[in-house]
Amino acid sequence: MAHRRLVIQERITAIVGAALLFSLVGLSYYYSIQISLDDLKYVPSASSPDFTATDVTMSDFNEQGVASQRLAAQSVEHYSDERMMAHQATYHTLDPSKPQIVARADKAESLDGLETVQLTGNVRFTRAASEAEPDLYFETEFLNGFLDTHQFETDRPVFMRRGEDTTSSQNGMRYDNVAHTVELTGSVQTVLHPQSQSIALP
Repeated sequence: MAHRRLVIQERITAIVGAALLFSLVGLSYYYSIQISLDDLKYVPSASSPDFTATDVTMSDFNEQGVASQRLAAQSVEHYSDERMMAHQATYHTLDPSKPQIVARADKAESLDGLETVQLTGNVRFTRAASEAEPDLYFETEFLNGFLDTHQFETDRPVFMRRGEDTTSSQNGMRYDNVAHTVELTGSVQTVLHPQSQSIALP
C-alpha cells in the first residue's frame, strides 16, 4: 500500500513539474513575442496607398469657415507622402462673388496636398459668364491647376471658346482667372463672330 502511495506521489510530482515547465516555456514565448511586436514599426510604402475611397467629395474652407472649392471623384487613393490620385474627378469653385469654375477630367493627381492639381484625359474647363464677360470654355488633354492663385496652364493642344468666338492653339496656354487673361502659344487660330447690335429706329 505504501509503495502504491509512493508511485502516485511521484506521478503527481512529475505532472506538476511538467506543468510548471510548460508554463515557463509558454511565458518565455509570450514575452519574446511581445518584445518583438514592441520593436516593430509601421513603415508605409510609397508605392501603395494608405487609404482608398469611392464616391468621395472633399471641400476646402476659407478663414471664415465657408467652403471655397470642392473636389468630387468616383474613387480616390491617398499616399503617405501627401500624394493623391482621383479618378473621374470634378473640381468646383464655390465663391458666390466670382464666376464659378468647373473642371472635369478622367484623372486628377496632386503631389502637394491639393495646392496644385494635374488633370489628365478629356479635360473640360468652364467658367460661368459674368456681367462684364461672356462664358469661357476650353478643352485639352492636360491641365495644371494652381488652386490658391486660380491659375491654369497646359503645354498641350487646346481648344477655347469665349462666348461665340473660338480659338485653338497647338502649344498650350496659360489662363489667369483672377486677372481674366489668357495667353495662347504656337499656331494660334481664332474665329471671331460679330456681336449682335441693337439698331435705334428714328
